[in-house]
Amino acid sequence: MPTATPAAAATAAAPTANKAARRTLLTIFLALLIDILAFTIILPLFPRILAHYERVDGVDETSMYFSMLKVVRQFKTTIGAKGSKLDIVLFGGFLGSIFSFLQFLSSPVIGSLSDRFGRRPVLLLSMLGNALSMTLWVFSGSFTVFVLSRIVGGLTEGNVQMSVAMITDLTTPETRSRGLALVGVAFSLGFTVGPPLGAYFASLDLKEVIPSLSSWPINSYSTPALFALVLIVIETLFMAVALPETLNFKKKNAVAAKKESPEPTKEASEPSETSQTKSSSDKVVRRKGKKEASDSAVAKAEPDGDALPPVPTTYPITATPMQISALHFLFLFFFSGMEFTLTFLTHDRFNFTHAQQGLYLAGMGVVSALVQGVYVRYYAHKYVPERDIVIQGMIACAMGLAVMGLLADPPQLAKEGKHPPVGTAWLFVGALLLGFTSGTVVTSLTSLASMAAGIQAAQASGAIASQEDADSVVEGPNQGRILGTFRSLGQLGRSLGPIFACSAYWLFGSRTTYAVYAVFVLALSFVSDYLLPYAFLPSKKVKMN
Repeated sequence: MPTATPAAAATAAAPTANKAARRTLLTIFLALLIDILAFTIILPLFPRILAHYERVDGVDETSMYFSMLKVVRQFKTTIGAKGSKLDIVLFGGFLGSIFSFLQFLSSPVIGSLSDRFGRRPVLLLSMLGNALSMTLWVFSGSFTVFVLSRIVGGLTEGNVQMSVAMITDLTTPETRSRGLALVGVAFSLGFTVGPPLGAYFASLDLKEVIPSLSSWPINSYSTPALFALVLIVIETLFMAVALPETLNFKKKNAVAAKKESPEPTKEASEPSETSQTKSSSDKVVRRKGKKEASDSAVAKAEPDGDALPPVPTTYPITATPMQISALHFLFLFFFSGMEFTLTFLTHDRFNFTHAQQGLYLAGMGVVSALVQGVYVRYYAHKYVPERDIVIQGMIACAMGLAVMGLLADPPQLAKEGKHPPVGTAWLFVGALLLGFTSGTVVTSLTSLASMAAGIQAAQASGAIASQEDADSVVEGPNQGRILGTFRSLGQLGRSLGPIFACSAYWLFGSRTTYAVYAVFVLALSFVSDYLLPYAFLPSKKVKMN
């Protein structure tokens, strides 16, 4: 009776591993969605929260609010900007930048700790920090306590980073973008639903809802803070119960499959000379096919009749994880900066109300969710290389900024109070293009960074000696640290981007700023085309001539 080989046992064990991976991915997605809902609740409230502390602490020269406002006004004078409304705008930008800058500092540390101690314990510890941050916000009777809550949150927030690392643990290069698209979908849904929830709960006075808290140092915006805290607690308990450890997930499954497989017979372990010769010949053919794939590969029809197009089957290693991280920084520096100024643009040119601005941004979120849930999740890597999706997103960004800056209700008409339908239409065309950008670039860059990390680690250890061996690499030993650095530089871009974009907006005007940023992003797409590798494998076997 023939004996099962290890390969057969591994194949038999694969459905169980895949089922566990899918279940864990669903857990990660649900937890991340709750986390982003809690995070985005505060976004539409920033101006009103600052106005509240202006009334409470603004007249006290010894308060932190007064000291920070003094710095903001000095900065405004330095850049030559005028207008009292700019104080709140820049103040909000500085507070947002503080959170992102602290993420820039903490992300590599969180990633390294997860490589050493595991994803799950580090993530749960991070959630305790988030809960502390939200608790401080609930009882932020003074501006000092509110800033402290933002500092604690910036240093401990690790859900997004750990979600990316865990998805990388669970997926292969072929399914990496599909898995990471879940992160983008969670972001899009969170940014669509979270801000309206924040606005609703801000209309409720916590002292009236829970009268026993009247003696505590709460404020007018403690109700949305309490709701965010409840979400964080629910998320933490859910992950403590449902989330398994994912570090070394693939290795553990391989070991389990090996233990379950019987020892091969002597005949199975010692192939015949004919089979050895055939195997060597197959290797030569495969290597030759890989080298010539980009020039001479022609897809044959599959048995079911589906024709496959010629596709590249190798990983040209032309970008290191650090280079991809640098692209991530530059993109978010430009994109997050202009995204921050969108509410200024819609207010200045169209006099949008808070509700109209919320619907406008929610529309972008819906487009982003659809792009990630359909295009990126089901087409990335399988039909379209991640590098191409990145470049498509950057070009869409450049087009969107140019359309919104130059065509959407020209400034001279806006000053006269005229809003032609065509100009308004261009504003929504720009939103559509930026929604596509939001759904493509960061997810695909993250996928490329994770695969480049695995290839770099395998090269350093001597596991691969040539270009053709790179397509077998799944992950490296320091994925958490490398992805932490990737996210860290992205957060630095988010930290600096709004400050520079707001300064340019108030110095040079929206028309010039949007046009110049469009040129910068277009130039970045050419840099990406030069640097980024083709992380692309066919989903079906491709027969070579």
